[in-house]
Amino acid sequence: MMQRYDTIIVGGGIIGASLAFELVHAKQSVLLLDRQEPGREASWAAAGTISPAPDPGSLAIVPLGLESFRLYPEFIAAIEQASRMCAGFHANGAMELFLEPQGEGERDSRLRELSSHDIRAEALSLEEARRREPGLGPAVRAALWIADEADVDPRVVTGVALAAAANAGVEIRGDSEVQAVVVENARCEGVLAVHAKGIPTDSHRKVQISEKIAARNVVIAAGWRCAEIAGVESFAPTLPVRGQMVALGPVPGAPHTILRCEHGYMAPREDGRVVVGSTLEPGITQKHPTPAGLRKILRAATEMVPALGEAAVLEAWAGLRPDSLDHLPIIGPTDVQGLFIATGHYRNGMLLAPATAKYLSEWIVQGKISNYLAPFSPLRFANARGVTRGATRSH
Repeated sequence: MMQRYDTIIVGGGIIGASLAFELVHAKQSVLLLDRQEPGREASWAAAGTISPAPDPGSLAIVPLGLESFRLYPEFIAAIEQASRMCAGFHANGAMELFLEPQGEGERDSRLRELSSHDIRAEALSLEEARRREPGLGPAVRAALWIADEADVDPRVVTGVALAAAANAGVEIRGDSEVQAVVVENARCEGVLAVHAKGIPTDSHRKVQISEKIAARNVVIAAGWRCAEIAGVESFAPTLPVRGQMVALGPVPGAPHTILRCEHGYMAPREDGRVVVGSTLEPGITQKHPTPAGLRKILRAATEMVPALGEAAVLEAWAGLRPDSLDHLPIIGPTDVQGLFIATGHYRNGMLLAPATAKYLSEWIVQGKISNYLAPFSPLRFANARGVTRGATRSH
């Protein structure tokens, strides 16, 4: 007899891992599937800044971001306890720098914007900014301190979340690519997955085995690849946006806290490295850094902190962020009963993981509609395209 799970989650990044952890604590049987090793896509490539401060054009996510920032300490404590590992969460604030001649005016405008959202921030004199960060370069014209900001090492915290989920009872399978959701009579009944397995007599040869896996609920949290899953396209028309990153080695004068300006940002790690980024390259699926991208990143970094020009380049990489057509997350139920979406977090996956997990879990288990998630319904795309409700094809 085929095993039937309460919930299948497709995608093993920070969103999928956090949601799996929440659901298993709600006494659900949970299967988490990932097309490769879980945690190795966008979550692996992220910078790890946990900032509810809005970017231009992202004001709609501010309430969700603030709530998720509030939930972060509780989320970290829970996954650390379940995994018996340290997640490395640091609520140390961040400094925003302004390099243009009109920097003071831009800083004051930014401060008013943050204050309007009750985000704790204050203007810093250049003397105070350089006292806190002596390595700041002469290009800095004004500075702003944002107290409501934190950072994590994304590779660490995603690993901790996956370990916590596994220890709590989530079944996790890598190398399992979901090709379609199984829909019968406008109800999602599971997924069709393909597994790559080695032939015992020849470990270098792989065979693909198709499997239908049954579940009462399916959550698609597969990052930018959600749109490639049959039956999901109209609800999650996701797009990749490449972001390139560089890790620099320890060097005298390196920053002690998160720094950002209009052209880039940097996040110091506990071991002395400084992670700097990033590019925004829509529609590119090749996950490799380029000379042009690295020049852009390093130019912004050395403009903020000139001493980084002498640091060793330890690693360069690129990741693919999951964007949506309106650059907002896609979270919530579809009009196919039992089918939920959790993707499109774009540059805010690390920030939004705790709130996405908590409130989508409540929606799945209790049918409790969340005001935080309501603006991000997957139906906004299906309805805009004139898709007939409940017309997702059966596979």
